[in-house]
Amino acid sequence: MHKYLFALLLLTSVCVHSAEIPTETVVLRGVDKITGRVSTMQASVGKQISFGHLTISVEKCFTRPPEETPENSAFLVVSEKKIDGTNVDIFTGWMFSSNPALSAMEHPGYDIWVIACKQNEKTVEKTLSELVEAPVLQTDEMQSIDENDGMLSED
Repeated sequence: MHKYLFALLLLTSVCVHSAEIPTETVVLRGVDKITGRVSTMQASVGKQISFGHLTISVEKCFTRPPEETPENSAFLVVSEKKIDGTNVDIFTGWMFSSNPALSAMEHPGYDIWVIACKQNEKTVEKTLSELVEAPVLQTDEMQSIDENDGMLSED
C-alpha cells in the first residue's frame, strides 16, 4: 500500500506543469531571404498582419511567469498570397521563442519566429490599478513615526 502511495505522489509531482499567462500581443521577427531585410513586427491576438506576400494570423499567445524558465508560445496561421490571388496556408501551429527550430515555418523566401508575448500597456496599467493600494503616508506623518519601534505616534 505504501509503495503505491509513494508512486502516486511521485507521479503527481512530476506531472505538474508550469502556469501559462495568456497575453494580447506577439512580437515576431521575420527575414525576407531574397532582400535580406529583417523586420520586427507586433500583432494582436485575433488580428492579421502582412509581411511581404505572407499574411500572419495570431490565434493565441502565452508567456510564463518571471520566476519560471522563460518561454513564449504563439499559435499562428501563416498564408501566402499566390500569383493568381489565392491564399494558401503554409504554416499552422505553435511557435516557441526558446526553440524556433522546434516548430519552424518552412518557406523558400521567408523566415518567421516568435520573440515574445506581451500585454498591451493599457492592460498592464489597468491590472496595476486594480491592485490593493497601500495607504500613502504624508511627509509630516512619516516624521512622526517613532524610530524605536516603527509605530506611528499618537500626537
